[in-house]
Amino acid sequence: MTAASYEALYGGHLKGLLQWRQFDDLWARLREEPEGWFVRDFSDRSIPEHPTPAAEFLAFLDEAEAFLRRRHREDYCGFIYLDDTGNPTFIKVFDPRKMGSSCSCSTEPVPPRWTISRTRPVLAADLAPPQEKEERKGILARLFGS
Repeated sequence: MTAASYEALYGGHLKGLLQWRQFDDLWARLREEPEGWFVRDFSDRSIPEHPTPAAEFLAFLDEAEAFLRRRHREDYCGFIYLDDTGNPTFIKVFDPRKMGSSCSCSTEPVPPRWTISRTRPVLAADLAPPQEKEERKGILARLFGS
C-alpha cells in the first residue's frame, strides 16, 4: 500500500465500533499481531517513518486504552472507526471528549487522536483537497477574501 492508500482510507467509508465489547475484541486482535503498525499521533506534526516496534505498539495500546476508558465512562463506545471489522488495516481513534459536532456545524473538522494503519501516514493537512481547505475559512474571511 502507498501513501495514496492511506489518504483514501482516511477519507473513505469506515465502520464505527459502538460497544466496548467490540473495542475489546479489536484491541485483542491488535495485541495478537503487534508488528507492522504505524501509529500517527495527531497531537504533533511528526509522521512515523517506520512501523512502531512491537513492544512500543503494545505499550501504546495499553496507554491508549487507559486514556479512552478514563475519558469515556459510558457503556457505549462510538469513537473508533475502522475499514474492516474482521481484518482491519486502518483505524481512526478519536478523543471521546473532542469529537466535534455531529451536525457538522464546526468550520474545522476534528482530526482523530490517533490513526493506526498498515500504511505510512501523511500529514492531516495534506489529506483535504485544496477546495476544502479554502472552504474551512471563516465566513468573514471568505466574504472579504482574507
